[in-house]
Amino acid sequence: MSIIKSKRFIKKVALIGDSAVGKTSLIRRFVIDVFDDKYIATIGAKVSKRDVEYTLPDKTIYLTLMMWDILGQHDYKKMRSQGLTGAHGVILVADLTRPETVKTAEEFWLPEITELLGGPVLIFVGNKVDVAGKDSPSSEALRKLAAKASVPVFFSSAKTGENVEAVFKKIGEDMLAKEIGVERKGELTTESLAQAIDDVVSDFCEQYGDTKEAMEIVEREFTRAKVDVNLPAKDNLLMAIEYLSDVERDVHGRDVSEVNKLRRWKMIDEAR
Repeated sequence: MSIIKSKRFIKKVALIGDSAVGKTSLIRRFVIDVFDDKYIATIGAKVSKRDVEYTLPDKTIYLTLMMWDILGQHDYKKMRSQGLTGAHGVILVADLTRPETVKTAEEFWLPEITELLGGPVLIFVGNKVDVAGKDSPSSEALRKLAAKASVPVFFSSAKTGENVEAVFKKIGEDMLAKEIGVERKGELTTESLAQAIDDVVSDFCEQYGDTKEAMEIVEREFTRAKVDVNLPAKDNLLMAIEYLSDVERDVHGRDVSEVNKLRRWKMIDEAR
């Protein structure tokens, strides 16, 4: 009898586009918010998450989508840069009832994505299709832009739910396809993961404040996650980060613990 293996990935997805195109509404259709709206003012983005499961012939993949709802004002570039940094995927949203948002998608947002991220997994979304229709001039303009940029395009409605699930499932699949392709070229090395462990431990101690107590917590939670520091495995490290986040939630609150966890996930994810 064959054994189905499982893998776990955590990916950051940024939703960008002009103000009021429906980014927040699309996320709310897909996931229950985990942060207060006031948090947007602190980091220039609202962060939500949802776990998605993909069943393949030889394994089950668990994907955690960390969705960053980036401020849409054009003059907040510093905040947008911080929010976009480290994103594995981007959903660029336009409002089909406002043709100018399709124009800025091409002239403003697409160049900025390229400048800040290079070539991330990207999807175009035309929102409010229930009002504008799939054959509207804005819809046709977005189709042409998607074809020109070789990017998938979806026409959705946050109000009715049309295609909302499909958008997030698609970007998840595309990010996983890219990740699995990288894995086939070579797994993480022991040396790179060992360095990532040092980075995670240092970060936790710095954020916790009491280094001695923090190291005792690290030892306890690493043991619980079955982390072998001499031969570390990515999945065990990710589990250890989850346990450390649970500790921080009681000390610093949910918002801080989630942001810290995302930063440490990134340390592991970028260990190549």
